Amino acid sequence: MIETAVNAGKIVEALKETEAESEARRTLSTRAVELLHEAGLTRIVSPAVYGGYQLPVRALVEAERVVAHGSTAASWVLMVCAAHTFIAGRLPRRGQDEIFGTDPGMLIPGVPTPRGTCQRTKGGYILNGRWPYASGADHGDWILIGCKGIRNQADESCPSLIVVMPKANVIIDDTWYTLGMRGTGSKDLVLDNVFIPDHYAVPMSEAQLGTVPGVDVALYRLPIRSALATMLLGTIVGMSERGLQVFVEQTRTRRDAYSGATKVDNPGMQRRAAESSAEIACAWALTQQNCDLLEQAMRRDPPMPTAARAQIRWNAAYATELCRRACNRLFEGAGAGAAHDSHVMQIFFRDMNTATHHAMLDFDSNVEIQGKSLFGVELNDAMV
Repeated sequence: MIETAVNAGKIVEALKETEAESEARRTLSTRAVELLHEAGLTRIVSPAVYGGYQLPVRALVEAERVVAHGSTAASWVLMVCAAHTFIAGRLPRRGQDEIFGTDPGMLIPGVPTPRGTCQRTKGGYILNGRWPYASGADHGDWILIGCKGIRNQADESCPSLIVVMPKANVIIDDTWYTLGMRGTGSKDLVLDNVFIPDHYAVPMSEAQLGTVPGVDVALYRLPIRSALATMLLGTIVGMSERGLQVFVEQTRTRRDAYSGATKVDNPGMQRRAAESSAEIACAWALTQQNCDLLEQAMRRDPPMPTAARAQIRWNAAYATELCRRACNRLFEGAGAGAAHDSHVMQIFFRDMNTATHHAMLDFDSNVEIQGKSLFGVELNDAMV
């Protein structure tokens, strides 16, 4: 297996130098994108037939974790675009030829949820709508979107679709003014009566479960939601580890403003660091369990059992909650200086409390899924 985490480690220091630019411009630095390409990280889950590495989800997650120590924005954009590459591996071969034929490391920003609509037309579909939160929207030549099927004027029905299409046909609306994750450039995508041919699309229901006919690569037969929930954890855990590291380093030299006592001798500070360290370690253990479950699924025919998918979603939500708790506990002990916009702990706090709002990680939804699964209540595929 290609040592993707090792390659990621080689660019961490260089990525740190891009963070201020990404934050200020509210889009990932061009230099950061170049570093991801040069390290081969954008090829981790792309199809081998085009020169991609086609590695298990674990390899991507481990790379994201390391990259987050250099740049949270770079890790997030890598994760999102790789997730879409993973989905694009289900498209008809002609579509994949056009997407990956000249660049197996092509970044594919987008939004897989059905925010817009699709209608049948001769030779393809007409797309309309607005897709918010397209991380990395300024990079790459292709985008991925989810569309809800609606009837056309001839009363022809249309399935809901996942579409990968040239970005040249898309309007990018800069709406990304946010609390955190500013460097991800997660802007809106807008389509107005855009035509796409059949070979750019695949039925959403089949793609989600990994049951697209003719797809024989085990990686691309994994359920999308389970894989995406797991991919998200690489960035979140890596971000948490970095925040803990910064907190420990800065606390070593801090003194109480009134007594002059060193902060590291304060039992409260010691407890903050210890509890947060344990929570982050537990989050990573849950991440590894998810990777194990996905690799088990690659060895059997799809779809993945519902209980396993529910477990993955719950593991991801709970691991995220542990990282969020750790982050907030550390920020609360970081002192008044951490309130400044430029302070690294404030950026850590803002980024964590923005990233963990991703819909896939919603705690309330996922606790319901897991609770029903444990009690044997039937879950439909639309939930997991």
